Amino acid sequence: MDIVKQILASFAGTIPAGSRTAAAIGRGAVAEEISECAAEEGLHALAAALFEASQNEATLDKEAQGISERSLTERLVEFRRSLPDGCETSRLMDAGARLEEISEAAQKEGLTSLVAMLVEAEQERG
Repeated sequence: MDIVKQILASFAGTIPAGSRTAAAIGRGAVAEEISECAAEEGLHALAAALFEASQNEATLDKEAQGISERSLTERLVEFRRSLPDGCETSRLMDAGARLEEISEAAQKEGLTSLVAMLVEAEQERG
C-alpha cells in the first residue's frame, strides 16, 4: 500500500466529513494539496505526515535519477569498449566531454545506436 494511502487510512476517523481536506481526498488530490487543506483546517498532524511523505518521495525520485545516471555511465563505458581508439567519439568519451559533444561526434561517425541512447538520456534529464 502506498504511504500516502496508509497515512490517509490512519487519519480517516479524524477528518471531518464536510471539510476541504475530505473533499480533496475524495477527488484524489495529490498529497501536497491535501496537506495544505489539512493545515488550513487545523489538522496539523495529518498535514505534517503528508508533508514528510512528500519530502521522502522527492528524495527517492532524486535517488532514482542517480541510478539512471549510473546506468547511462555504465552503458557509455560498455559502448566505448567497442569503439576504436582513434575515432573522435572515443577521444571525446575518454576526455569526459559533455554528452552533446559526444552525440555530435557519434552522429558524424554514423554511430546511430549511441546517438539514440544519448538523445534518450537527454530527454529523460530535460
